[in-house]
Amino acid sequence: MNILAIDLGTTNLKTSLVRIDEKDGNVTTVKSITRKVNPMIPAPRAHEHSPHEVKQELFGAVRRISREYPVDALVISTYLFATIVLNRRYEPLTNIITWIDERSERYLGLIKDKAPEIYSKTGCPPLHIYTLPKLLWLSRENPGLVDGNLVLDAKSLLAVWLLGYPITDLSTASGTYQMLNISSLKWDPDILNIANISEDQLPEVEEAHYLDYVNEKTARELDLEPKIPLILGLYDGGSMIYGLSMGRKDVGVVNLGTSGMLRVVVDKPVVDFSQYMRFQTYYLVDRLWLSGGGISNGGAVIEFLMKLLNVDFGVLNEVLDRDPPNPQETPLVIPLLYKERLPVMPSSTGFLTCKLSPNTTVNHVIWGTVEGILMMLKLIEEALQENSITFNTVMLGGGLARYRGVLKSLATILNKRTGLLRELEASHLGCALLALKVLEGQKRADEVASKARELADFADPVTDLLEHYATKYEEFKNMLITLINYEKSLSR
Repeated sequence: MNILAIDLGTTNLKTSLVRIDEKDGNVTTVKSITRKVNPMIPAPRAHEHSPHEVKQELFGAVRRISREYPVDALVISTYLFATIVLNRRYEPLTNIITWIDERSERYLGLIKDKAPEIYSKTGCPPLHIYTLPKLLWLSRENPGLVDGNLVLDAKSLLAVWLLGYPITDLSTASGTYQMLNISSLKWDPDILNIANISEDQLPEVEEAHYLDYVNEKTARELDLEPKIPLILGLYDGGSMIYGLSMGRKDVGVVNLGTSGMLRVVVDKPVVDFSQYMRFQTYYLVDRLWLSGGGISNGGAVIEFLMKLLNVDFGVLNEVLDRDPPNPQETPLVIPLLYKERLPVMPSSTGFLTCKLSPNTTVNHVIWGTVEGILMMLKLIEEALQENSITFNTVMLGGGLARYRGVLKSLATILNKRTGLLRELEASHLGCALLALKVLEGQKRADEVASKARELADFADPVTDLLEHYATKYEEFKNMLITLINYEKSLSR
């Protein structure tokens, strides 16, 4: 079976043909086309994607693969937090506004008093990344723009192009809009009132295994067979989690791409008991939820650093693909380059480096930055533990995951055995397993998942570094607390 997996990310659009061997159940990526999604920055703090460019690149990549290989089904996954306004003829009235765009941040004050209630209903803390604050911003700075028009996410935009109507899966809706009730799994009427929109302006929501067929005209345009199945799929991180955990509640899943995340599968919606709303809970699929958090400052910080230092990216292979150094030799880095997704985090820190010495090298700074990124994930793990959400094993994915040193460093900072799929992208596996479940049944999907997990490489915590990392993590937290308190003092 050949599954065409479409993955629209913040940085790249990946279109991959994933083959599932009918006999032995091996999953392999036969062909993959990656296209960079160029950001548009029309104003300070803006970050958008052109829907016309995304569609052109997507259709071109699908045609290239379909002309070379037979395709049995499509599965789509997209990044969270994308917002676009279209008219009723499906013509874009805005670009795709991404999570990196910070222009809606100053409108969070409009929902400050309602933030705890919104969080308890949706699992989404008061952050600028969601559609709700973006609508508050768009409505006030562009009067009439939203009125009566469609408000879509990246998944439902792709559905318009491929199916002919707007529909999104529950995981993408839960993690993007801040308007989906995570208990009822329906659009929350009280929050729709806050946004001043009606339910018919939003996409239909269905489970990730929802199946329809690619629009006949579009199938011809893409050189696909008529009546080819399209499975709605999960959001990109959810697809990776589905591939690596398959619903197992003892597994924490970490992604280290442009951004990062640590999430755990739970069987009921859980929100942080503390006033700080330190993690999010989104719906996944089949009455399973995801508790955990995302960080904005992942691989994007490494990319910034390499450009700032004018260092070739190939250096990362030499620096990170080896055992991690003693963390006491590397600087303490607070990697808050972009506004973070934790409400309590200081908003104006930037990239902060401490404890430089005459012996500090570029390699030390790179490692210190990686450690800072991983310690941001450790903050999320602590919040989960305090809410009785625990896990024994970590599975890792994303661009930074390919470096052996990063794998070992994460295992040591979290003090948990950590695994990585070397031969297959986890999101591809998630798409393949979801397609198998829909087309051939759960038993077949379980067989293939078991086969895939046999290929994982695991790293155990580096015993000699456990105490050193524990000490540095306390320094990291103390520095963050100092920054938080300092920012509070400035606002008084």
